[in-house]
Amino acid sequence: MKKILIIKTGAAGDVVRTTSLLNVLKGNIYWVVDSKNKPLLPDNKDLIALTIEEAFEAISTIRFEQVISLEEDQDCAKLATNANTADLSGVYFDGNTINYTDNSAGWFDMSRVSKLGLTRANKLKLANTESYQFYIFKMIGKNFTGEPYKIFTDGSIKTKGNLIGVESRTGKQWPDKQWWGYEELVHQLESEGVSVRRFEQRNNIRDYLRDIAECSHIVSGDTLAMHIALAYKKNCTAIFNCTSPCEIYDYSVLKKIVSPLLNKYFYASSYDKDAVESVSLQEVNKTLPVNF
Repeated sequence: MKKILIIKTGAAGDVVRTTSLLNVLKGNIYWVVDSKNKPLLPDNKDLIALTIEEAFEAISTIRFEQVISLEEDQDCAKLATNANTADLSGVYFDGNTINYTDNSAGWFDMSRVSKLGLTRANKLKLANTESYQFYIFKMIGKNFTGEPYKIFTDGSIKTKGNLIGVESRTGKQWPDKQWWGYEELVHQLESEGVSVRRFEQRNNIRDYLRDIAECSHIVSGDTLAMHIALAYKKNCTAIFNCTSPCEIYDYSVLKKIVSPLLNKYFYASSYDKDAVESVSLQEVNKTLPVNF
């Protein structure tokens, strides 16, 4: 059976959105992923999740018909370069630098490893109108036609029809993903008799997935919660203060609220109060179900 290597270790939301490839790849798929993100992947006998340490051992004995390298770091680039394959797409290690294949330039020209430099990369990213999936499918000669995410799903979980999930946490890399209004939103909803679940850190990430699966609507920033909601076809609202809304395919369930200051704070790595406060509570309320 055909053997395929995918290198996408993190962040968790990026791993989730990359699972759309599982719809069009056939064979034994070896996925290099951070150990903490392994549980996000679906239980499938043809899908083998490996840490990067395990992958370096595996590539010494396996020939891959295809390698899809999507991680922009040195160790992952070296792994892709050392893999036994005649078909590599994406990032690899070239001498002393990270490089990427021509068929992946559409995506990586807009990345932090862009051959065009970071200034030009950011301008391209700001002007981009295509989704992440559009680029990674094109990279391997496929057309993206709305193929869904494929992540772990607990079939025993049932949606609670009157439960809104709120994820107020954001990662450290992009502080401007935060939004000022989560506390006020929760207070308002609860005062109106709406059931609200505030998502919290779970020891087992699959319990976090179950928490989201029970909700009927999710409110968050451009975070893992949004991607999980999309995977489970949950109606959701996401606030984009500093990251690209166009990269996120909405699957006809996502309502995007884009900050009027997006261009000013596009991928800013600082915390900017103006950005965090640029979206009003009223704008978020308009996206919520009217029957709540």
